[in-house]
Amino acid sequence: MQNESVTITRNQIGQWASFLGGTTLLIGVVGFIWQGGLSPVIIGSFAIAAAMLLLWFIMTPREVKAFLTGRQAQYSTGAVFGTLLLVGIISLGYVVLQRSVITLDMTESQRFTISNETREVLRRISRPIQLTGFYSARALQLREIDDQFFRLYELESNGMVRRQYIDPDEQPALVQRYGAVDGQVYISYLNEDGSVDFSTLARVPRSESQERDVTEAISRLLISGSLTVYFSQENGELDPLSADPQGLSGINNGIQESGLITYPLSLKALAASGGNVPQDASALIMARPTTDLTDGEIAVIDRYLERGGALFIMTDVLFNENSFMQENGLFNQYLWVKFGIRALDAAIVDEVSYSGTQLDVVSAAIFPENDIAERLDQENAPTLFKIARALETNQTPPADTPNGNVIMSSPQSYGERDLKTLGETNNFGFDPNADIPGPFASVIWAYNQNSGAKILMVRSE
Repeated sequence: MQNESVTITRNQIGQWASFLGGTTLLIGVVGFIWQGGLSPVIIGSFAIAAAMLLLWFIMTPREVKAFLTGRQAQYSTGAVFGTLLLVGIISLGYVVLQRSVITLDMTESQRFTISNETREVLRRISRPIQLTGFYSARALQLREIDDQFFRLYELESNGMVRRQYIDPDEQPALVQRYGAVDGQVYISYLNEDGSVDFSTLARVPRSESQERDVTEAISRLLISGSLTVYFSQENGELDPLSADPQGLSGINNGIQESGLITYPLSLKALAASGGNVPQDASALIMARPTTDLTDGEIAVIDRYLERGGALFIMTDVLFNENSFMQENGLFNQYLWVKFGIRALDAAIVDEVSYSGTQLDVVSAAIFPENDIAERLDQENAPTLFKIARALETNQTPPADTPNGNVIMSSPQSYGERDLKTLGETNNFGFDPNADIPGPFASVIWAYNQNSGAKILMVRSE
């Protein structure tokens, strides 16, 4: 049998080089847009494309000239290039479409729609903010879910909120600098050169509500360093620096992590010197004092509220005379007369809405007309109070001083008045001659429309 010879011509080599060059060029372009930058594979694709197109030109210069001038090339080279071009356009169109993400919420529950409250927060942004997420290959599904929300923030803020994703397996140095773990998200301002301002870096706490998590993180960043909170001291209050079970270091640290500044404050010292709560005070926290305030200390608080101060009172069920917020005590009567709110000498016992014992009261109702209750999830996460102090609002409050309830016990609850027996024996029972029928509030508020003073009182554990 006579062997057939195979002849390879310059035109064939040129055609093969053109096909391979065009294919690798499109792969490189699509890969560059897809990844948003260069990688070894993409650089290699461009290098091969350049070499093959150069070889095409060397082998068939006339065909290259015909292709570039619009003449039909031999052996259907133009048709093949046209096909490659069509495939490239479709691929690029898909990539660009995915990158631009036409934001249309087609879900019945509007799950992927930014709320008006979030839009209000985003309007206050005056400096670029970056959300930096750490996602390994194992967390790609979480990244995809998060990205759907983060894109909405970028769109609604006109690019003032940006996204950056980091693979912790590929960039361990950044993981160490952030102190991050897989799946965590951080928020920060950006410097003028686009780098992260690490002095503003904070972790975004995660829950089931992604919009609430991100919006609250942005809100904290916006107020970071601008608000100062004072903890009153020297009346038996819980120590904001103590890490023991009766301390408030966890709350104090949480406030500071939110960007707020905290300081202790002695009402006794201010009363003795005739001083005032500092002008930079955004809020004054009274964390479960055990003794009543003096007239001088009440005068300090009154001057603070007269200039529009905010007061957060954490009160407890106490069983001794001269207790803080005792029903006939000085400070309790001051709040009742001036703001129409007070604490009662009674512990809430709820025969319907409780956990463990009837003294472990679970919120039976909330009043959603105030912004405090709007943040509570009564259906999925009702609030639990252990030995709750009964609180009361005056139904006819002082003029220009509206007040209201936030959390209530059930109508089947009552106020146990015999606190001495309750404290000594933990025994209780409804006495129609002494106890008070419910329901009762465990969280109440008051607001003076003239001065702007705000008070929130809550039973604390």
